[in-house]
Amino acid sequence: MKEAKPNKGIILGGLVLFFCLGAKVALAAVPILGTITPSSGSSAPDTAKAFTCVYSDVSGWTHLKEACFLININSTTLTNTVYLYYDQNTNKLYLRNDANSAWLGGYIPGSGNIVENSQVKLNCKSSTISGSANTLTVNWNITFKATYSGKAYNSYLYAKDDSGSVVTWTKKGDWTVNRSPALGTITPSSGIGQVNTAQSFTATYSDPDSWQNLQYAYLLINTSTDGTNCFYAYYDQNTNKLYLKNDANSAWLGGFAPGSSSIIENSYAKLNCVSTTISGSTNTLTVNWSITFKPPFIGIKKTYLSATDDVNALVSLTQQGTWIIVAQTLSISVNPKLWSIGSVAANSTVILSQANKITVTNDGSGPETFELKLINPPGWTASTTPGQEKYVLSGIFCNANELPQRNNFNQDISANEDVIATESKKATNTVFSYSQSTANGVAVPRSGVRSLYLQFKSPTITQRKEEQNISLIISCQIP
Repeated sequence: MKEAKPNKGIILGGLVLFFCLGAKVALAAVPILGTITPSSGSSAPDTAKAFTCVYSDVSGWTHLKEACFLININSTTLTNTVYLYYDQNTNKLYLRNDANSAWLGGYIPGSGNIVENSQVKLNCKSSTISGSANTLTVNWNITFKATYSGKAYNSYLYAKDDSGSVVTWTKKGDWTVNRSPALGTITPSSGIGQVNTAQSFTATYSDPDSWQNLQYAYLLINTSTDGTNCFYAYYDQNTNKLYLKNDANSAWLGGFAPGSSSIIENSYAKLNCVSTTISGSTNTLTVNWSITFKPPFIGIKKTYLSATDDVNALVSLTQQGTWIIVAQTLSISVNPKLWSIGSVAANSTVILSQANKITVTNDGSGPETFELKLINPPGWTASTTPGQEKYVLSGIFCNANELPQRNNFNQDISANEDVIATESKKATNTVFSYSQSTANGVAVPRSGVRSLYLQFKSPTITQRKEEQNISLIISCQIP
């Protein structure tokens, strides 16, 4: 029997099928994205800026169809942004509109046209195109507008060739569009203040990109720009918090909102949050700093301002004024200086009348808290309850138009809170005070006046028939 011959047609058909399959798996080349020059930096709005972008294609630069350039926070949200493209086939430049719904322009590079949206202008006249071998170079000349200022952006490239192959948005750099903040004034710019007395300084800071673009507003009061052992504070506009530097200039203290009841302090000053206020309008931030300097900070000082915006543009500490801090002087005046009680029976109570009240005036240079102290006469002894040869003298500070009654003495907290002793006793909100009063002897302001009413309880038994002279010492101290 003869062997069957192989079917050549089938073999040939197999060969054709083999080669056809090989042709189908061949891959098309995609464009290649090059660089952006400059790849990073910053510029101000309303100033022309050139960016050189490089795109390439293995089939030659003329095989590229679209060369795009994007400057934005991200590459997904394309509304209200800087989105440009060059059509290599038609040699035309385009800019995307604000709504990302249409292309604007369509002008030849080198023409006198300007294409613009609300964020940027594309200056066609100064934008140039060049191609060599596989590389297309587009020199985009753009002018950012003020609406695009005050932020840090990323820069992206994108390309598409004639075959429809695409290389999607790829980050190639970053760019900041910004105008630096500026320093305003400090009021008062000069003067004299004293320790332990709150002083307000109104400082202004501004940013052309809106006051809300400011991040930190600083105030330094010292003999130099050194931040140690002084008052060095800042307001964080983004978080609405106040801070004060510690003595060593190594850490920030606080972090409290203006208007809160907090006090931030180091060894040299207090920042009074409750009376520190903030306001902003258009480009200007105003901080009304409320500061109480402490005795170790006495001397001639300089006032400095500084500011940083949201993209960390800094205006360094700049002297805006001078301030002299002096010690507080303590002084009071008392009128009348004598209360003549007259003849009093044993175990009786006498209250100073409104006509004979004692007036105590703060004649010092700052707030004062009053103190009371007794010196006994030879025959009697001060006590908390009347007894044999023992008397009780109590006091209440109040406003001039007020008249405490007998039941107002020693009734707020304890039975002895208003009793005057032979050791100096300081007024508080409950000591030498009564709850219905609108004022007391605590932190009496400069030139402030208080009425002092006294209640005398005579000894229950006494052998003394002669006149007894009790000395009442009224003094003051820094609150």
